[in-house]
Amino acid sequence: MPLKHAFAMLCLCISAPRLAAQDGEQLYGLYCSACHGADGKGATGGAFPPLAGSDWITGNPKRSVAIILKGLHGPVEVSGKTYNLEMPPQGAVLPDDQIVAILNHVHTAWGNQGQKITPDLVKATRAEFESRTDPWTAPELLKLYPLELRKTALANLTSRVYKGQWNSLPDFNAIESENVEEEHNGILDTSISGLKDHYGIVWEGGFMAPEDGGYEFALDADDGARVLINGQPVSEVKGIGPMGGNRGSTGKTNLTKGENPIRIEYFQATGLVGISLKWRKAGGGKWNWLTKPSNAGNGGATGIPLAPQDGKTVIYRNFIQGTTPRAIAFGFPGGLNLAYSADNLAPELVWAGDFIDAGRHWTNRGQGNQPPSGDMVIKLTDRRYLGAEARFRGYSLDSMGNPSFKIVIGDQLLTDAWKPGETGTLVRTLTLTGGSAALDIPAGGDTSVVSSQSVNLTPGRSATLIYKPD
Repeated sequence: MPLKHAFAMLCLCISAPRLAAQDGEQLYGLYCSACHGADGKGATGGAFPPLAGSDWITGNPKRSVAIILKGLHGPVEVSGKTYNLEMPPQGAVLPDDQIVAILNHVHTAWGNQGQKITPDLVKATRAEFESRTDPWTAPELLKLYPLELRKTALANLTSRVYKGQWNSLPDFNAIESENVEEEHNGILDTSISGLKDHYGIVWEGGFMAPEDGGYEFALDADDGARVLINGQPVSEVKGIGPMGGNRGSTGKTNLTKGENPIRIEYFQATGLVGISLKWRKAGGGKWNWLTKPSNAGNGGATGIPLAPQDGKTVIYRNFIQGTTPRAIAFGFPGGLNLAYSADNLAPELVWAGDFIDAGRHWTNRGQGNQPPSGDMVIKLTDRRYLGAEARFRGYSLDSMGNPSFKIVIGDQLLTDAWKPGETGTLVRTLTLTGGSAALDIPAGGDTSVVSSQSVNLTPGRSATLIYKPD
């Protein structure tokens, strides 16, 4: 359970019998597998961060101990994917010997090769951070304990920097470069000392294909970029614009085992800077990065647009303009979005188009409320319609990241599930179980987003509503 952000709602069973310290696998199953999965690959189809094969396992072992003691807050990049859940601190719950057992299991299971955790290390780390009251953020931890750089599939990589003002990729062969450098770690990085705007970079080297066959390359950039392999274009992002929207491109090509000549061209106009390039064998499997994951959108406190990835719903759990502090936002495939208030136990906002810009809160922990990015933001409600006895009990995600909110009312459970429907619609399913009392639930205030203004729900029954912002 150690690492990775989003140890999210760990569900620690404090009343469970205390296992012997040497039972690391059993302790992991009790305290960690609900989120990270028994196989370490992340529960609920990867909705939670994996521990198996994670870079966060390797390197300084104090990183693992610090996370489990104090928790982790905010976005974190794990195996090429960003998670933004909450890992609560466990230092007050787990004694040192159990932390040792859990971490040593995680550091050696599923092919991991992390360093051994000792009782003295846990004791010293606990003492070192005893006065810390806030959970860690990923940048804080990585400043103290940087991830080890792994060599990528790029070999003999060089970079050339060019100066100029362009609206599209220029013919770099017709321009004289400012310099040339060797990139020994095989990582593409758009950061250029002394340059913020109006420049370009060309990287050239060899892509080391592990075997013959088809390969996919996913490219995104702010502003424009292109990938050529064996002299042929594979993927391109055209013109000027941000990352994370609809400008990204995925291309396929057949490669032979060994070195294949590769060329990546990039230009930066003004504003935010970033390039994202990853590869995998055609047909699926794990993505492998050729760029720094943090290289995307690194130019300021705004400009990290979130969007659904691979057909899955995306989550945003920071302060959102127009709703309460404990609101949770979901961006669904198809261009519709929802903000649900855990304070008022109700959906409060729906909107169409772009989801939200995470830059304010994901960069240096910026303050204030972030407005939705899309159009037609519609207020469904701004009040709590359930009684004081009603309690929010979190939410679960299906395999596509769609949420089901849980509300306990005495001896009854209200489940409020959302998913994308046909083009331009959201489908909401309300289910009441237990007890005997019926509930009258407002559906959409005075809006025309949903035809029914309220639902009278009886125990053992479900009701489905269709929301269509237009």
